[in-house]
Amino acid sequence: MKDVKVESELEVITPNEPGILGRVLGTLANAGVNLRAMCVTSHPEGGRFRLLTSDNKKAEAALRTLGYKVKAQSVLTVVISDRIGAGAEVGALLGNAVIDIHTAYATAAGKDAILLVLQTNANKKAYETLR
Repeated sequence: MKDVKVESELEVITPNEPGILGRVLGTLANAGVNLRAMCVTSHPEGGRFRLLTSDNKKAEAALRTLGYKVKAQSVLTVVISDRIGAGAEVGALLGNAVIDIHTAYATAAGKDAILLVLQTNANKKAYETLR
């Protein structure tokens, strides 16, 4: 893979209520933090945001002022080509290395590129496998 990095994402637990997406993203915007990638899900304990930002420290401080639980966790980011089968190749490489993927999401990363964000049971081994 051409661009594999170990990075830190923020996991944010929020209330599960109307307007929460706007509140979280507005808080980041007001803090001057750019959002690079995002995955949002709803759970019985509340909303769960996984955020890859331009400045995790500023983002965490801003989101904590709203009373949200915020924690940083290690993830891999992989830039892959925007073509049929590119994600399958990453999945096959990790599967062959017996690496379990806990979370995966993706976003556009520019012309003909996708940013894939992965949290695995063995991020160091996954990094070595994909680089």
